[in-house]
Amino acid sequence: MIYAMSDIHGCIGELQKNMEQVDLGGDNRIVFCGDYIDYGDSSYYVLKYLWDLQKKYGAEKVVVLKGNHEQMFLDWIEDYRNIYSDGTEDCRTFNDWICTDFEYGANTISTFISEQQMDFLNQIARTCSMETISREAVRMILSNHEKLIWWIQQMPLYFETKSQIFVHAGVDEEAGEYWMWGASDNTLLGKFPATKGKFYKKIIAGHVGTCSRDLAADRSYHDVYYDGESHYYIDGSVYKGGKLLLLAYDEEKEKYYQVENGRMDIINPFDVRFGLD
Repeated sequence: MIYAMSDIHGCIGELQKNMEQVDLGGDNRIVFCGDYIDYGDSSYYVLKYLWDLQKKYGAEKVVVLKGNHEQMFLDWIEDYRNIYSDGTEDCRTFNDWICTDFEYGANTISTFISEQQMDFLNQIARTCSMETISREAVRMILSNHEKLIWWIQQMPLYFETKSQIFVHAGVDEEAGEYWMWGASDNTLLGKFPATKGKFYKKIIAGHVGTCSRDLAADRSYHDVYYDGESHYYIDGSVYKGGKLLLLAYDEEKEKYYQVENGRMDIINPFDVRFGLD
């Protein structure tokens, strides 16, 4: 069995609940398809949980892929790490990420630092620029979690089997069997809109909520989306009140299931499942 989850977005309780339904015995394994941080209130704890899980079972049984939110976080850290390493301020000052985090109450940063450190950031935020806040925050995070940050940097961008590609957002399907050679990080991490239709391998991805206009076009839909051809999308918009989806692939039966509350329901194409034309 191959399990898969994506877009956990700081929701540690939902992750732990799903993992109670995962059996990693025998040849079973699980693939996490990125976006572990931001929005929810437990970003660090989600990463630490996955890191510990991988250390326990090994990287072959627990595959942890990078998402675009991890990459934005790393880009922000790298910009301000450069300031400390060379003493200059000549960098891109990647402030989009931290500005968004502060809009959500610093939900991500606050989980990587102590309450005392967060109080200090809030204090200087009254009078200092976002660049100054970023420099201090990066210094704190690297001091507290340098090994964890290194682990995030090493996360692969995709995982391939004989019949599947697990990825955060998608691949360049126009390249066919040569998708790997021309794959850009932007495509693997941020492809939009979601692709539907026939491809020579099954694509299991997150990134785009299954309720979105490009998929189910139904704000109440938070289940796995299967296009009936080659694409399974598993972002259930958990941080918006949806679900943290758990997909399971039975390698012997070659069947895909959605696992929920101890049940394994076969995943049918969206239009068949809902009787649409």
